[in-house]
Amino acid sequence: MTSRPANHSGFVIALVGTIATLLIAATPVVAQEPPHRAPTNTQPAEANIEAAEATTPKPEQQRPSVWGEPTEVRVGIYVIDVDGVDSANQRFSGSVYLQARWNIPLLRHEGPAPLIRRTTSVWTPRLVLVNGQQAWSAFPPYVEISPDGEVVYRQKIWGWFSQPLGLRDFPFDKQRLTFHLVAAGLQEKEVKMVPLKRAGQSLSGISAKFSMPDFNVTDWRAEARPYLPGGQPPGISGFILEMDIERLPNYYIWKVILPLCLIVMMSWIPRWLDPAEGGTSIGISTTAFLTLVAYLFAIVVLLPKVAYLTRLDRFILISTVLVFASLVQTVATTYLVKSGRTVLANQINWSSRFIYPILLMLVLAASFA
Repeated sequence: MTSRPANHSGFVIALVGTIATLLIAATPVVAQEPPHRAPTNTQPAEANIEAAEATTPKPEQQRPSVWGEPTEVRVGIYVIDVDGVDSANQRFSGSVYLQARWNIPLLRHEGPAPLIRRTTSVWTPRLVLVNGQQAWSAFPPYVEISPDGEVVYRQKIWGWFSQPLGLRDFPFDKQRLTFHLVAAGLQEKEVKMVPLKRAGQSLSGISAKFSMPDFNVTDWRAEARPYLPGGQPPGISGFILEMDIERLPNYYIWKVILPLCLIVMMSWIPRWLDPAEGGTSIGISTTAFLTLVAYLFAIVVLLPKVAYLTRLDRFILISTVLVFASLVQTVATTYLVKSGRTVLANQINWSSRFIYPILLMLVLAASFA
């Protein structure tokens, strides 16, 4: 009889223990974060070394110099072709071949064939045509290194080049075209450019014939000349090739000047007609003026768009005034005839037969002589 309470109490204790165990197991455990510590870099030395190697140029990438003297760069410029001169936009298009040589003693090798390296792996004078607007290179950016350490850079460039032009004498003007090669960012105390020669002869030059149809080359020269961005020294080391050209005016004589003279002379026809025939005279003068206006619209694309008057602009302007004056005179003589002053009208017409040709000759002389 006494064993039941003991067994019952033991069962209750076991049940309570089991429930407590289950509750403890179901309770989420919050992990404690370790105390904050500064992040550690396990490879600081290796990263710094790699960064230093990436930013520090190799010896062959540094400018070769002896006792602080400028590096001598021998340059040759050969103009292959000039396609045309855009007078309105102050530029010209052309193709040019460049060759530059300098020596880097650290790059001497046994040879016998030259080594080929990218321009980014060795020192270069960073040659660029300073007046280039749009340019396309034909050769990849490589240099040849001879066994004696001489570095040879070659490049063929075609593009548009800016060129200030003086057009006051157009279409009888003379211009100067330039190819100015500079060592970008390097002053004369760092790089000294000299003409590239072979057997005592300069390798710079121009082609015997260009494809531009409206200009002739009269002279050219090539020499070392610094580029002065601000107009004052010190300048950037450079080498320039200049060409003197003159325009061939035949096209403008036959297509612009001569037709315009014919239109002006057409406006003189009423001077040989009877002033009494006012309708016919006014019709001819009006037709001449309208023809002149239409012709000017047709040739405006041939004229350079500049703020000042060229020779051709001056001739066109004065010719327009002459044609308009002839129209006004025709109306005036018709009015005189209707007013009964026929004698005065005939005298004006007779005098004009000589005055207008003389005026045209004076205009031609003043414009193009």
